[in-house]
Amino acid sequence: MVKRKILVADEELARKLAQIAEEKGQTLFGLLNDILEQAVRAHNMGLALKFILDEYDRLRALKEAGFVHVVKGLWLDVVDKAYSLGDKRSLLEKWRETGHWYGRYFIVKCPENAIGGFRDFICSLMWGASEFVMEVDNGEVQVRCISTDFPESYTKLLSAFFEGAFEVLGYRCMEEDVSKGLLRMLFKKQ
Repeated sequence: MVKRKILVADEELARKLAQIAEEKGQTLFGLLNDILEQAVRAHNMGLALKFILDEYDRLRALKEAGFVHVVKGLWLDVVDKAYSLGDKRSLLEKWRETGHWYGRYFIVKCPENAIGGFRDFICSLMWGASEFVMEVDNGEVQVRCISTDFPESYTKLLSAFFEGAFEVLGYRCMEEDVSKGLLRMLFKKQ
């Protein structure tokens, strides 16, 4: 026999959960147990459900924006070889054009706060860097990236991407320091 415990919830929230249970062909009891089980699972992982759902939203946005998962070491090696053996100028221009596209993407996707949408998007992408910071303040954006395994080629290409994106978002690069695994850029609103 299953022991039951009474849980109190906001009336509107309880109504919505009852509606979800009905749509799924479940009982409210079953749906609540599923939800609570996942909340306990998240807690045991040291995470909050809100964080997990926000991360899922970011991954879904990355997928919609055309990103794919690639092993970091392989990606960096391929990029470095392409940069070393290819036409550096055209490769830099391609990354800059891609930055332009993503800048426009966020103008359309988040018209009320394109720079904030772009910042959140990029921060979720840069999890392979040991440090990545994008600070937006008073018409300036500062980008700092540190990663011991980023070759100079990748760091230069990344800076071209940022320059292209911020150009479309209405910012101009005022300072740039790019070397193997280190990137610092300062953009000002135009």
